[in-house]
Amino acid sequence: MTHEGGEPWDRDAWDIDPDSVVLTLQALAPHSTGLIMREAFYGTRRFDDFLRRTGMSPGVLSARLRDLVAQELLVKVPYKEPGTRERAEYRLTEKGRDLVPTMVAMIGWADRWLTGERKPTMSLRHSGCGAPVEAVLKCGHGHEIHAAREIVASPGPGATRLS
Repeated sequence: MTHEGGEPWDRDAWDIDPDSVVLTLQALAPHSTGLIMREAFYGTRRFDDFLRRTGMSPGVLSARLRDLVAQELLVKVPYKEPGTRERAEYRLTEKGRDLVPTMVAMIGWADRWLTGERKPTMSLRHSGCGAPVEAVLKCGHGHEIHAAREIVASPGPGATRLS
């Protein structure tokens, strides 16, 4: 990547930590948190379903769900089936739904580079026409970006110039 002047920017002259990549990875760590978000993305909402589909212990699952609610990626919504006590289900918030393009991009990347001969285990299709869903990178003016060299990196407003 280049900076705005076309030359590589002096990365050593700037403190960009924690940058947005690190913050996103931290929000999805540990591994079990990513499993829960994957399941929420696929439509899982209830504790017992998360438990069965992730293979976590009830205590770990409870702790991770509390963390995801505290981070406002999931929201707890009460429900009650006839003849049972009130329980909670977990739904993606707007903040959680904003991770969908990231998850689609991760699926596409893994399908291309990591599945090998096993073949992908999940297929994402558009509900309107049935075509495969893919992550597409665009600038704010709608131009598609096909290579990292088309992206200009520069320190953001939160970066600090080192002396």
